[in-house]
Amino acid sequence: MNAEQGTDLAARREQLRLRSAQLREQIAVDTRVLRPGFRTVDRVRGGVRSVRDNQALVLLAGAALAGATLARPRAMVNLGLRAWSGWQVFRRLRPLVGGLLRQL
Repeated sequence: MNAEQGTDLAARREQLRLRSAQLREQIAVDTRVLRPGFRTVDRVRGGVRSVRDNQALVLLAGAALAGATLARPRAMVNLGLRAWSGWQVFRRLRPLVGGLLRQL
């Protein structure tokens, strides 16, 4: 192999390295949209792992909930409705509070 071919190969190698860096950057930009979904999946997996680790606590809480439902069904329905209403209020206020906090 002569010096000219060696120079050509080095130049081609450098072009390929630059192109590879560009493509990696483009992939990073394109996958930014998927990051919230990945974070959510990771959070759910962590929750499932926590439940598996604390099965006795989950069973105890489920038994207490079932007992309370059998003893006072109307109170449990009211509690469920209040919890649902609170969740709806939280979902509506979260963007407003986040916007206010960003302005501070």
